[in-house]
Amino acid sequence: MTSFCHTDPAAKIGENVTLGFGVRIYGNVEIGDNCQIGDFCVIGHPSLKPDCAPLKLGAGAVIRSHAVIYEGSDIGPHLETGHHVVIREGAQIGENLRLGNYSDIEGACHIGDFVRMHSYAHVGRGSQIGDFVWLFSLTTLMNDPLPPSHISEPVTIGDMATVCVNVQLMPGTVIGRGAMIASGAVAHGQIPPAVIISGTDGEVAGPVHFLMHMASRTRHPWHKHFADAYPERARDRIAALGAEIDAEAADL
Repeated sequence: MTSFCHTDPAAKIGENVTLGFGVRIYGNVEIGDNCQIGDFCVIGHPSLKPDCAPLKLGAGAVIRSHAVIYEGSDIGPHLETGHHVVIREGAQIGENLRLGNYSDIEGACHIGDFVRMHSYAHVGRGSQIGDFVWLFSLTTLMNDPLPPSHISEPVTIGDMATVCVNVQLMPGTVIGRGAMIASGAVAHGQIPPAVIISGTDGEVAGPVHFLMHMASRTRHPWHKHFADAYPERARDRIAALGAEIDAEAADL
């Protein structure tokens, strides 16, 4: 461990954990083995909620500088963050989330395995995100249909969905598995599986298999050409889930 850190003696820290300069680790924390925590990170930031559960940070995490992760979340192995990210209390996060620079996950979210979020993604409180989901930069998941109010209608995103750059997901949106929300779209309501949503009206533009890169002849859905970007242990899951989504879309 590096000097100039403040680690509460009550924290439970695994083997081979490395800490950068100026890290603060609070007591209500359990850190798995082989984690790397960068400069000026805050791990287990106290919640305003009383009797909060401990932060459980899975093995093999790579947390880059200036990240703040609150107590009360349960995070699976191999978390990877960019710089200046925030994860609030009550998040349930699966294996190998990648969270880009300046992104934030608000409280009480459920996020599946192998989710990818690029920079400046905002995940509103209570959001439900499946496995193998992509959220590209400047994506916003809203949860208040009448802001400001005490009403909460979080967004739900199905497995293998892709949400492109600068998309706004309105409160209560439910995105079907394998759907794609095109760049700049405003999505709302119930979105069927394996369709393309485009425009500020969030209209269905067709099935995802209409999407093709003409020069390379690469066609969506992405699980047929991009599974090699994931760890080998995930590829059988991708193939099986992709087949389920394809069958579901064929029945529409």
